[in-house]
Amino acid sequence: MFHNINRVACGLPLALCLFSTAAGATSLAQALSAAEDYSAELSANDHQVNALNNMADSAMQLPDPKLKFGIENVPVQGGNGHRLTREGMTMQRVGVMQQYVSSTKRERRSEAIRSEASKAAANAGVIRARLQRDTAQAWLNLAASQKTLKAIETLIAETRRQGSVQTAGVASSTASASSVLDLRLALSTMENEADNARRDLQIAQARLMQLTGQNITAVSGPLPRIERLPADEATLIAAIKLHPEIVQASREAATARAKSRQSEVAAIPDVGVEVYYAKRADGMDDMAGVMFTVDLPLFQGKRQDKDHAADVSRTYQATDQLTLLMREHQAVLNQLISQYNAAKAIYDRQVNEVLPLLRSKVRLVKAQYQSGGSGLSELLSARRDLLNGEVARNNAEKALADAWAAIRYLTPQESQS
Repeated sequence: MFHNINRVACGLPLALCLFSTAAGATSLAQALSAAEDYSAELSANDHQVNALNNMADSAMQLPDPKLKFGIENVPVQGGNGHRLTREGMTMQRVGVMQQYVSSTKRERRSEAIRSEASKAAANAGVIRARLQRDTAQAWLNLAASQKTLKAIETLIAETRRQGSVQTAGVASSTASASSVLDLRLALSTMENEADNARRDLQIAQARLMQLTGQNITAVSGPLPRIERLPADEATLIAAIKLHPEIVQASREAATARAKSRQSEVAAIPDVGVEVYYAKRADGMDDMAGVMFTVDLPLFQGKRQDKDHAADVSRTYQATDQLTLLMREHQAVLNQLISQYNAAKAIYDRQVNEVLPLLRSKVRLVKAQYQSGGSGLSELLSARRDLLNGEVARNNAEKALADAWAAIRYLTPQESQS
């Protein structure tokens, strides 16, 4: 809590974050920490919780007393009409009135508001989990795009080195002119994929800027082990009840119960007490008095009881919604695990089988080309296949990373910069 207050009180935190220029490589932990510090949504949620807690404290207090003053019994007809000192009943009156609300009613109202504050505090977990998931996905996409761009640029450099050889071959009539055109077409295709990789990299950088307020241009530090689930399936299923949306829904049910307890005592009458002093004309005695007002819930069965019955029904509704949400999260988790397993199978096959075969094919065709056993078109075709394999590996890695992050950050994690 003190961390949140300090973050808000340090002076124009949002403006400072907007001008942050922490450019360069950033680890995943640093990105997650920066995202939490930068989040205006978390700050707004903190303010909401503080406001509700203050309202709960205020609800325990009695209403402020009221000052009442005025003139009573002023004649409006006859010889004394509109005169303040001729009629014996005319009084200048001043008094103080205090409304006394049952301590039970005040306590129940305070409990209901504190329950609202607890529900709002639980929403911070929902925000943090979503923020961490989005930040981790953007960071992992940036890492995958960097890796893909590097692999494509390596292929482009290797292919370009053959450009001068082919040009010289055409000049010496040892190579056909079409081979140079084939080479340029292959390079154009590779450059297109390099541009796509740069686009993905820039999109990830822009997303990280949006989430953290920092110009994160590259990743640093170890990458998380996305090739395995964050925990075994049984542990993930057991942790569903700790999901922040489940916690928030349970507190929503608690809030409904607190409001039901509040309406349960709504029929307890409030009492108002007024003490006044009345000054009359000269020669006449001044007066004082005490007045009481008491609420009369004459139609309790049609008003207060109905309100309480409505709150009880809302309590049952909130409990049923909690049960429904638990079932939905169970289904969502099963879907995420299925998506992860499918993405992992594709990624493993691409990394462990397809890419090694494609690289071996490039080396084999290159050796044959250098020995005159094959032509340039076969080598370029092999490199295009390898390029497509790298792109497929990138797409598979991003799908795997997105599924992993969605599972990893179902519940918010403590981030360490």
